[in-house]
Amino acid sequence: MRRPVLRAVASRSAPFMAAFVRLLTRTWRIRVEGLEHFEDARASGGILYCFWHGRMLELVVPHSRRGVGVLVSGHPDGVMAERIMRPLGYVPIRGSSRRNPVAGFRAMLRHASAGGDLALTPDAHSDGRFQPGAVALARHTGHALLPVAAAADRCHRIDSWDRFEIPLPGARVRILYGEPVFVPPDADREEMEECRRRLEAGLRELHERASRGAWEAAGQAVEPAGVLIGS
Repeated sequence: MRRPVLRAVASRSAPFMAAFVRLLTRTWRIRVEGLEHFEDARASGGILYCFWHGRMLELVVPHSRRGVGVLVSGHPDGVMAERIMRPLGYVPIRGSSRRNPVAGFRAMLRHASAGGDLALTPDAHSDGRFQPGAVALARHTGHALLPVAAAADRCHRIDSWDRFEIPLPGARVRILYGEPVFVPPDADREEMEECRRRLEAGLRELHERASRGAWEAAGQAVEPAGVLIGS
């Protein structure tokens, strides 16, 4: 399936797509690892989930109906994601690291100040470089940066730059949480850069582990898949 086809379907029937996503995820067999890291982050207050483009679908329903504010761009992919996420109980926040970063940043701050968790993808669309915005956001909000990765043993990949992954019915899905990164409110430029490096290294390590498909690894099996993480 090509991305334009997915966009067209989402634009015409977003509620149907959201219902389909819920139904699809209930067929998955999910293994969650690193819940202690999730609990550490939650104990500190708000959470800023950080994950790569292309691996979002596995994470959508387990974290749904919790009012998580998700940064989305004005790009057609962002519009598509917004139309699907809203019926699932997310709060799409429009912003762009290139076109209007200040407006998106301020909107995320407002959502966090109202007590909401946040989520974003720190890998840039253009070149895949890790963006520093997540660390700045954590510094201003006090939210813990929580790296999370996911992968499926059987999936279809969209023909797109990020190889967006759609797990097939009955797929085994791994969700991995890494150690949270806490950014001091008075962190200087050097400290923020160190936090950025730690978050990037944690995300890359989690992504590699998830992609290896070591399903026998220790973790918490969740059956069926329609549960809320940390509920």
